[in-house]
Amino acid sequence: MVFNQNAEAQIRPGGINLPQGIPTQGGGGGGQGGPVLDDTTKNLYGPNTALHFFEEDIINNRDSARYRLDTALSGIHRWTFVDQSWNHLVDLGNYGTATRNTFYRPHQSVGAQLGFRAYDPYAVQEGEVRYYDTQSPLTEMTFVSGGRGRNILRFGFNQNITPRLNIGFRVQRFTSNKQYGTFSTQNSEAILAQNWNFLTQASYFSEDKKYTLLAHYRHLNHNTREQGGLINVRDTTSADSNDKLFVYDGPARLSDNARSWERRHVFHVYQQYRLANGFQLFQQGEFTGIKDRYDDPDIQTGLDNGLYKQILYDSTATHQAVDYRLIDTKLGIKGTFSGFNYRAYYRPRVYRVRGTYNNSDSTSASYKNVRFENIIGLWLSYYLKDSTQHLTAEGQHLLGRDFLLRGELSTRWFEAGYQTAFWTPDMLMQRYESNHLRWDNGFNLTGANTIYGSLPIKTKNLNFEPQLQYHLISNYVYYDTAAVARQFSGSFSLLRIGAKFDWQKNKFNLRGEGYYTINSNTDIIRIPAMFASAELTYDFIYAKVLYVQVGVSASYRSSYLADAYMPVTQQFHLQNNFLVNRYAVADAFATLRINRVRLLLKMSHINEGLGVGGYYTTPRYLGLQRTFSFGVFWPLFD
Repeated sequence: MVFNQNAEAQIRPGGINLPQGIPTQGGGGGGQGGPVLDDTTKNLYGPNTALHFFEEDIINNRDSARYRLDTALSGIHRWTFVDQSWNHLVDLGNYGTATRNTFYRPHQSVGAQLGFRAYDPYAVQEGEVRYYDTQSPLTEMTFVSGGRGRNILRFGFNQNITPRLNIGFRVQRFTSNKQYGTFSTQNSEAILAQNWNFLTQASYFSEDKKYTLLAHYRHLNHNTREQGGLINVRDTTSADSNDKLFVYDGPARLSDNARSWERRHVFHVYQQYRLANGFQLFQQGEFTGIKDRYDDPDIQTGLDNGLYKQILYDSTATHQAVDYRLIDTKLGIKGTFSGFNYRAYYRPRVYRVRGTYNNSDSTSASYKNVRFENIIGLWLSYYLKDSTQHLTAEGQHLLGRDFLLRGELSTRWFEAGYQTAFWTPDMLMQRYESNHLRWDNGFNLTGANTIYGSLPIKTKNLNFEPQLQYHLISNYVYYDTAAVARQFSGSFSLLRIGAKFDWQKNKFNLRGEGYYTINSNTDIIRIPAMFASAELTYDFIYAKVLYVQVGVSASYRSSYLADAYMPVTQQFHLQNNFLVNRYAVADAFATLRINRVRLLLKMSHINEGLGVGGYYTTPRYLGLQRTFSFGVFWPLFD
């Protein structure tokens, strides 16, 4: 199986994921294979023997697909989650804070979802889990000191217990410090965000290759001190950046004890059994437990500064939690027939949401929602003349309610797709109650018709890919200026046109993307009209052993009324008083590789102070100041 190498896993509007890594042919399908030998018959352990694959490969009958460990210098300077997305994410200006998507994305599946997504980038998602096929133990260590109290440490280990059984784990810890707000000089009081992330996975293939088992456990523990943004700013819709204040040592709008906390547990298993060539039975199951909490023992500060609009119960403190449990199963058949890959399944889901909130200093109340859903689905893929051209179609239906239909045609000359979907609004949007906000809604299904396409143009040195996305959205659910869930009973459209490009000449490489968005209803959804992100690099070798890449990267977005952030619900909502002005952020970096060890040196926001004193990512939340990062990426293969 052959896939193009990508700097990051891409998610197209049609929902097709392109996994990370460098592919290899075969790679010991089914987890088997002997040691890799060179011409002198000595065992060589390295990136070519530390292979991995994804559950998506097995589901789509690409059992022999394997991906080599990526040891390239490109991309490691993008160590923050916003950088890794090429600024398709917006945060609160600092590492580990709440995030949202820059652009609109329709749902990719049917069935109700919880609605807490602010910390999704900091959790391992199902499609990101790598299952390994290693000829020797693989240890991966990453440490980045990002300056201004930002640090991340990752440690992973994987080993084939037998040629058909692999077990591994990965642990992640990162922290960040406040940029502003009154806090103690003690490090424990200066911390803004803390994250623990744990993943363990295992894969097994039977000796006759008929039975396959993939299993993993994902854990997230994320804690953030909510600040509410700066007090000393001028809420203004003026396009003049000089009208705003950039006070990095100013006070915050919330007390120092306001905190958000999210914990996730996900147990996942996939099994398949091949009855005959081209026909398999499969089962995919998952248990998810999520708990979100918000606590502020001193709400008067938030009231005085206008963050809390009202008090419904307790006038001194706010304590609330939402507890979510989901059992999600797929039972189906899949295989190949006359050039078709097919998959049909029945998917029962049962979930429970329980919310609790304080209504006095010593008592609390709760509400609960339990639902059982039945979903059926069908997926088809057909390769045309060769593996570079294929047609994909998919249908999902929640009996009596949601549905989704999607089709995509990919050829050498173009790619085009269409999706129509109607889905249940998030559970958080339907029912919520706390000390400051409450609603009980009976929203209609939200719908979206999406057309997308691209036209790859390749020359000797340039890959240029014009792109188009069009969304016709109906019954859109959003959070209004009071941070209350509302539904727009009408339709509007979004049109995004732009291009991706990659230019190479000698040792220079220039790549990036740019988009222009036309929005027919800026009253309920806000997206910057202009967006661009690009980087220029130069590669060379010093003293025949030191591989070096130096470069600059930059991102730009035009002025717009960006959504504000409500920490009580962890949701972004409309606002009409603060224009987030246009701004370009530039970084300079150098990455080095000695043998298999890669080093990172990076200066972020090198253009700070040129023109204006700073920039805002979200209303009242300043972007990070100039800072220096140092990182080490070290894989061990024995």
